[in-house]
Amino acid sequence: MINQIKKFAGKNRFCERMIYVAYRICMALYSLVFLVCRIFPVQENKIVCCNMKGKRYGDNPKYILDEIIRQGLDYELVWLMKSKDDEDMPRQVKRAAYNPFSIAYHLSTAKVWIDSNMKSCGVLKRKNQYYIQTWHGSYGLKKIACDINGGKSLIDTYSAVYNAKLEDVMVSNSRKTTEIYRDAFRYPGYVLECGSPRNDIFFEEQKKYRDRIDRAFGTADKRIVLYAPTFRADFNTDCMHMDFDGLLCALEQRFGGEWVALVRLHPNNMQNAKSFIPYSERILNATNYNVMQELLVASELLITDYSSCMFDFVTTRKPCFLYATDIDRYKGERDFYFDIFELPFPVAQNNEEMVRNIRDFDQQLYQEKLERLFEQVGLCDKGTACRQVVEYIEKQRGKAK
Repeated sequence: MINQIKKFAGKNRFCERMIYVAYRICMALYSLVFLVCRIFPVQENKIVCCNMKGKRYGDNPKYILDEIIRQGLDYELVWLMKSKDDEDMPRQVKRAAYNPFSIAYHLSTAKVWIDSNMKSCGVLKRKNQYYIQTWHGSYGLKKIACDINGGKSLIDTYSAVYNAKLEDVMVSNSRKTTEIYRDAFRYPGYVLECGSPRNDIFFEEQKKYRDRIDRAFGTADKRIVLYAPTFRADFNTDCMHMDFDGLLCALEQRFGGEWVALVRLHPNNMQNAKSFIPYSERILNATNYNVMQELLVASELLITDYSSCMFDFVTTRKPCFLYATDIDRYKGERDFYFDIFELPFPVAQNNEEMVRNIRDFDQQLYQEKLERLFEQVGLCDKGTACRQVVEYIEKQRGKAK
């Protein structure tokens, strides 16, 4: 809802200001709920996590909790989520409702908050509580927060600055990511430059994750290409339609084997997933699969447009291609941190270019460009991010004791 409001308001500066004032009033009232919840004490061993504003269980917070569970540490683990579908959630994690009162109660009583998105303005943090911001993208292509349109959006800028004042640490996987955090969130605080917790999976044994995907989609003995575009400001999906049959044919000619395509739309397009395209035995709907990184591990090749998943995926050194039919429009709305045509990933703006890029793919040149990119951004993913974040949490608990 807030995205639609911002889109409407952006067309009229006076309207935007009025909505911004109303937003500030609502958030001030929300703060009162947090003040009431201060009658409850902070529990020193309680950790509350959230991802995508309560839409699903996953991303960086999930992997941090996995490490806490693996180490057998004594914490009460709570996940704020809208859905009651928690089949992927470990028994050690308690699901809590994602509504204003539940959020206020659990955040007010937790020692540690872990989130991959910004908290709503109006959220209040108490003394000796710790807010760990992992964000849901690394050194991405598309600009974020205050960097969008030069920070002209009043609500986006206010939210970023509000969260920056709450956060105790931001988790980064590169020098470039840290620079983006400083500018986009106006964040002056401590950055734990240890890698992305969700990318630790790329340094583990891969077979168990491939087996899990095969069981979920019946893809055993098939080669997998993952198509994972990001969302648009108007939530339209027309620009994402691709000739999947032509794509699969080109992949089989260039790389050999029998290929299938897994299609995973952005969480903001979940409502479009079932009707997006006619699915088949070779083109499968993977939008509702919770754990994106497992799809990346199982896939031999990724196709996206402007999503930061491209930079996660290539940690594996596997081929990534871009299918982006609306570059000029998207750049005008959002803008980029990189020149899209100078990245290692071949760019196609139509189906014919997509097929040609696959057939002409030069593996050696691609690897050379990847290494230059990693050096340029100062990548520090080494498979130890979860452990280092948990060490930080334990250190804060030690201080309290």
